[in-house]
Amino acid sequence: MKAFLVSLFMLTWAVSSYAVSLEFSFDVNSSGTSMYPCDAGIRHARHTERVCYDRVTQASCTPALCTNLEQCNCVCTGSATTGDGEYRQDFLQAKHTAWTENGTYASSSVQSSTVSALDSGFARIFTNKNEWDKQLTALSFNLGSERYGADFYLDVCYRGPQIEYWQAYQGSTNSDLNYFPNFAIKLQATVTDLVTSNGLNYSTLADLKVKTEVACDVQGLGNYVYAHSGTAATTTPVYDNAQAHDLVSMSSGDKNFATGYAAFNAGSNLFLLNDWINLGNANTPRFCKIRYTFIENVRNNTANPLAQIRKWKNHKARICTYSDISEGAN
Repeated sequence: MKAFLVSLFMLTWAVSSYAVSLEFSFDVNSSGTSMYPCDAGIRHARHTERVCYDRVTQASCTPALCTNLEQCNCVCTGSATTGDGEYRQDFLQAKHTAWTENGTYASSSVQSSTVSALDSGFARIFTNKNEWDKQLTALSFNLGSERYGADFYLDVCYRGPQIEYWQAYQGSTNSDLNYFPNFAIKLQATVTDLVTSNGLNYSTLADLKVKTEVACDVQGLGNYVYAHSGTAATTTPVYDNAQAHDLVSMSSGDKNFATGYAAFNAGSNLFLLNDWINLGNANTPRFCKIRYTFIENVRNNTANPLAQIRKWKNHKARICTYSDISEGAN
């Protein structure tokens, strides 16, 4: 019996001496994208000449030639010189709040802003890079100038995923690029005339046109090569600073797109841009700003100056923009 007990003890010890255990921890980084309307601007450039016409004959006229001895019904736009001051009658109104995380909305903090047009550069809602921490909830452009000729724009801000795609690529083989996302950008715009003037609609009367500009700060290029706001690998990562980028204008950034002005076909989608931000590389977008700029192009109609005069009866249109930045198959 003693021999049996000793053998059983030795067997138990032999089995337990080969037991193995392992503890291993790992991280999960999760970050999506965010896109939101973030700023707007307006201007009405000064017209070089006045428009003067006879209300009866519709022919051009010169007020200085009118005398008390002859009948004269000459109507002119603007001041007695160059038409200075028309821009003061155009303005935008916006409601905005602080940018909030996806799925949340702080409705109690909504503020209102009214911005009057300038006659040189654009007057905008926000300053510096503050628009990245703001989001528009409503926007309208109110154009009361004597003549069509206003320019106005909408900015859409895009925050890319805070995942270090470029850093992960360092030291990898070229074949690894097949597994990195390729980001495509698609932009569209539509105008719908809601209130017409004597059967004429706003988009036609104004000869409304639109162009787009895009500026992107991407990973791996420029001052900010990482998804975070640090400029070096040793920098302590800060991922919540949306103003840490090189996008100080629409011509800045690491990747840019621009289109010429295109005319609307009222009620139909106008396809403005369809291109790649990155393709076959890890230069994924950190931040992008998309700008839709609209112009009342009839101001350039020199063949028919009367067409430049804004109709008195109210006419209204609604413009819808469509912005898409997403991973696509190459």
